[in-house]
Amino acid sequence: MADFFFCSLLRYFDAFARQNISFWGVNPQNEPSQGYNYASSIPVMGWSPEAYTEWVANYLGPTLEKGGYGNLKLMILDDNRMWLPNWVNTVLANEKTNKYSSGIAIHWYTDSSSSDVALRQAHEAQPDKYLMYTEACNLVRVTREDLGDWEVGERYANSMLQAFNNWVVGWTDWNMALNEDGGPATFNDNPTIWGYNAAIIVNATADEFYKQPPYYFQAHYSMFVPPGSVHIQLTYPNPGGLLHVAFLTPENNVVVILYNG
Repeated sequence: MADFFFCSLLRYFDAFARQNISFWGVNPQNEPSQGYNYASSIPVMGWSPEAYTEWVANYLGPTLEKGGYGNLKLMILDDNRMWLPNWVNTVLANEKTNKYSSGIAIHWYTDSSSSDVALRQAHEAQPDKYLMYTEACNLVRVTREDLGDWEVGERYANSMLQAFNNWVVGWTDWNMALNEDGGPATFNDNPTIWGYNAAIIVNATADEFYKQPPYYFQAHYSMFVPPGSVHIQLTYPNPGGLLHVAFLTPENNVVVILYNG
């Protein structure tokens, strides 16, 4: 079974390569903790950090290397920051897994209930592995009444500021655009019981789309913080609750982003 999986994985990458489409990164498993959550309908396999370590060290890593894809950036975890830093430290304590791993992938879903200190702890424990947010989404099916809800955008603002002030190098949203039912979904594709939200909602019937508040928060970073920028420390007296983050761009410009939420 394992041989079939790895053969299929390499054929997947090969098929894209024939179309001149290359990948830069990969992760072994989406949200390995979800496999232990019996209330979850997400189709994933549960992994303990010990089993995950063996999988990467003895199977996935060597397969990618032998198949000519050893240059892919392998990101471990791909789960919520509540698992930092202990889960990651257990996995990366293995010398072979550590060798194959480039970064730590993080989801945002427990950001409101877990401290951003965990991000700093993960960096301090694994300073040679970059931290990247690889999934964020408001897990509430969008309705017409919800369009333009700034509370959702403000949640993005808080999480992004926390992330970029604690060694996170990038942010990827789950959905670029969804339809008015919050789909299509990859599972339980039934708008009466399941759906999501996105930065852009598409009304195909009217041939129009609606930019949601999360779009503007993400677009703000994309516009003013180009690739290659680095985080710099910003200190000032009496902040009064004003959240902030600062960057130095490749053109040597200082960019300061403020949020008065």
